[in-house]
Amino acid sequence: MVELLILWGYMLAVNGCIGMAVLQGLLRLAGRKDVRTSGPFGLAALQLAGVAAITVYAETVSLFAPVSMAAHLVLLAAALGSAWLFRGRLFPLAKRLVRLCFSWEGALYLCFVLMTAYFASRGLQHTDTGIYHAQAIRWYEEYGLVKGQANLQQHFGYNSAYLAYAAAFSMKWLLGQSLHGTTGFLQAFLTVWALHGLKGVFRRRNHAADGCRIAILLYAVVIAERAMSPATDFGAMYLVLWILTLWAQLAWEGAPDGKENQDGKENPAESGRTDAWCLLCVAVVCVTTYKLSAGMLAVLALYPAARLLKARDWRRIGVYLGAGLLVLAPWLARNVLVSGWLLYPFPQLDLFSVDWKVPARAAQYDSDQIKVWGRCLYDVGKIDWSMDRWLPVWWGEKDRYEKMLLLANGIALASACLGGAYVLWRRKRLHGDRLMLYAGLLAGLAGWFFTAPFLRYGLAFLLVFPLLVLGEWLRPLPLGPVRIASGFACAAVFFSLSMYLDYYILFDLVWIKQHLTDPAWLVQQDYDRVETGELELEGGLTVYYPLEGDNISYHAFPGTAYKSMAEQAKMRGSTIADGFLHK
Repeated sequence: MVELLILWGYMLAVNGCIGMAVLQGLLRLAGRKDVRTSGPFGLAALQLAGVAAITVYAETVSLFAPVSMAAHLVLLAAALGSAWLFRGRLFPLAKRLVRLCFSWEGALYLCFVLMTAYFASRGLQHTDTGIYHAQAIRWYEEYGLVKGQANLQQHFGYNSAYLAYAAAFSMKWLLGQSLHGTTGFLQAFLTVWALHGLKGVFRRRNHAADGCRIAILLYAVVIAERAMSPATDFGAMYLVLWILTLWAQLAWEGAPDGKENQDGKENPAESGRTDAWCLLCVAVVCVTTYKLSAGMLAVLALYPAARLLKARDWRRIGVYLGAGLLVLAPWLARNVLVSGWLLYPFPQLDLFSVDWKVPARAAQYDSDQIKVWGRCLYDVGKIDWSMDRWLPVWWGEKDRYEKMLLLANGIALASACLGGAYVLWRRKRLHGDRLMLYAGLLAGLAGWFFTAPFLRYGLAFLLVFPLLVLGEWLRPLPLGPVRIASGFACAAVFFSLSMYLDYYILFDLVWIKQHLTDPAWLVQQDYDRVETGELELEGGLTVYYPLEGDNISYHAFPGTAYKSMAEQAKMRGSTIADGFLHK
């Protein structure tokens, strides 16, 4: 625990310094002269910008070299340079944080941080961490990447950028043990941020953003037992929650919508909100590189794009479009180098002819397997089943508390439609930013449901949507038939979610009791160690595989969770750095 608390303090500082440099640079390129560390560009925005920038940095380094000591020292030097350059803004912010820590409010936040450290220091790894997350981080640390890495095990082709961020702070070069504290950091920071935002709940007239904040807290309860795992699902879902909450905060708690001065230009407050929306859309690109299934959230970009196009603000369009492409570029480059495909596993987009390419049939099989497992069919031969065949199977596989969560989303959708119809009937004004948030949520839910509807793949959307609807209903409005009907719907949403929350709270309390004696109070529990067998590839390289199950974990390197996959691979040259080919 102590080790993680030190790491998280360090991450907070580095993220903040790098985020400050990135935000100041982008906003000044976009034409803003004075960027204050408050409002839409406060601490949460600095941290989000830092996470995205460090992710891109680690991915870029991995194209040429390992993400190890030299790469981290360069990152640290950049953070120190930013701290000195922007000391006039960062030091006052740091003082406010220190004062907060030594207050009664800070004591409450510290309890949540300590509880997160307890969970993140011990316990269980996510299943996929044992299969490929830990090995992928080891590849970042040792080589950055090698061509055709996905031929050794196809899961490496997923290339989640979250693992690059995890490798940037693994600190193996310093401590001799690869730490895995990034999920815990995101959880600790976001829960404290959400609690701090909920502090003013009774002073606000609208509670839509408060619903998003509660979704963060609920998600933390759901994944608590596996918070020490650098699982790509967790990183992606936390970023989704982060972006949606910031968007809701802007839409419902920001300055009044629109508007122009008499000269036809945006007023300064509205211009700042437009910049904030654009920056959030750049963050959406980052979360897409974390988990491709979250990419439907890119619908949000339509709103700031329409505003900038209407204003013919080509300068800002160029800056933010360029920033999005800069985030995307190293991820796409890694995709091609690791698997031979621009987007793996989507063989329909066949743009490159390279010798290390994963065969199209293998990529298609992998894609089909993801879909059928998400539909609870577990047989690739059933990939062509129509929805009326697989939907009852999928529903029947869900536990009662999971069904209640899905039911809450169905009721929330009906309530949102009712509220929208009422607004149109009364010819009230529609707020584009709020409407676009709902569109992004529904697009995310649709993308999740029609591709691979594992609950954990879309859990952020499934939690935010009903809580957003519930929060928006809790505002002072006169009673009427629509208000009463939607009230009953929101009550149903609340009771449906309460079963989901109750299940995980009881589970976490039992888990805490069971792990009190774990020896992880000072040093984080290491990755699992497993018994392995050895396989010599064509070319002479020894590869390790688990003798039981599919958990290869971290220490047996180079390793593959599936011997059958390694048997189809061979070395591309005389050394491991040359990469792998499919036989």
